[in-house]
Amino acid sequence: MLDRFDGPMKIIMSILLFPLFFQELVLDWIWGIGDTFSVMMGKRLLLLLPAAAIIFACWVTIACLLTVVIRHQRRQYVSTLFVTWWDLFRAIFSFWGGFFKFFFYLAGWIFAFVRIVIIGLWLSLQDILLTPFRAMKGVGDFATKPGTPWIAVVMTLAWCALEAVIFTFVATALVLDTLGGLTGRDLDINIVQTLLFFMLLGFIVGSYAIVANLEAAIKAKNFKQLVVILIIEVLAMGVEVVFLYREFVDALVPWFAQYAGRDFSLHPAVIIGIAGFFWAGIRGLTWFLFAQAGTPTILAVIQRTGLKEGQPLFSFKKGDQFQFVKAAIDKIKHDIEWCHEKGDELLSAFILPPLQIIAATINFCTLLISKKHLFQLPFKSYKDMLHADQLLNRVRERDND
Repeated sequence: MLDRFDGPMKIIMSILLFPLFFQELVLDWIWGIGDTFSVMMGKRLLLLLPAAAIIFACWVTIACLLTVVIRHQRRQYVSTLFVTWWDLFRAIFSFWGGFFKFFFYLAGWIFAFVRIVIIGLWLSLQDILLTPFRAMKGVGDFATKPGTPWIAVVMTLAWCALEAVIFTFVATALVLDTLGGLTGRDLDINIVQTLLFFMLLGFIVGSYAIVANLEAAIKAKNFKQLVVILIIEVLAMGVEVVFLYREFVDALVPWFAQYAGRDFSLHPAVIIGIAGFFWAGIRGLTWFLFAQAGTPTILAVIQRTGLKEGQPLFSFKKGDQFQFVKAAIDKIKHDIEWCHEKGDELLSAFILPPLQIIAATINFCTLLISKKHLFQLPFKSYKDMLHADQLLNRVRERDND
């Protein structure tokens, strides 16, 4: 192209078109057709974009310098041109350094991510292995804190059920004979024992209820109520002793006879006395051990009078449900937020270096057209890059200026 000119004009055109002397050689060398694959890809990856940006900037600089003579504030314009070249070279060095930064971030992110996964698996395994111990600790804490005595309630109900089971088997024969004689037919033993169990369970719980009311009357010093409850208690004791505990003592007579001789027999009054002794001993032991605390709660539930203020059996405050699941979800959310944050850093380290070179190149074009830069370099994050509508608004504002 320069061969068409001669003399001083050739010199002038050589100066104005100086990129023609090196751009083809530089681009051919960077493209690396005859090089090995690794060298070729390294050149293209590291040098192609910076070289193309410099060549393009040279052509735009020539156009900018040609317009200096017709521009106002030439000194400021030329200074801006030098600053634009400074931004381009800074962007190029940031581009090269961005590779090391990207791989450093990537290695750190992979290491931290693997660490999170390993620690998460380890903590999950610990959670699974330590769950029984946490449950035992929770039960221990629950049992030692003041509040509603649910353990006593459970023990009281369990003891009443045990007594009902024992006396069901003891009294089954008597009940079958009595009902069989009344109905004149053989009854199904399973049905009789089921009904007898629930009936005896109610009787035994009622017996503890009478004792609880007796204790309350004594504490309140309500003598009228005390006399009434004593009468009821004696009647209930008589029924239980005669129909339940007496049968239990009769079942033990063969055992007594085994050691006392074949002619051994007990007077009915003695049997009733032993049965009454058994009743009083069992009621006293169970009452002072757990029934004293459990029976009032059972009565409050049955009578719907409400429990005293205290700790319920399953004390869940608002928001306490599924605490382990919520903690796990919160941990996952925190880890996801961390991954997003590190992902933004990786994305910035990956896309900012080449985009800064492109932005610096575009600044040459906007400098030629409007004497101002379109982008403020360097970019700190990919979020600093403006959307198309924001860029258009900035161009309009600068045109109005």
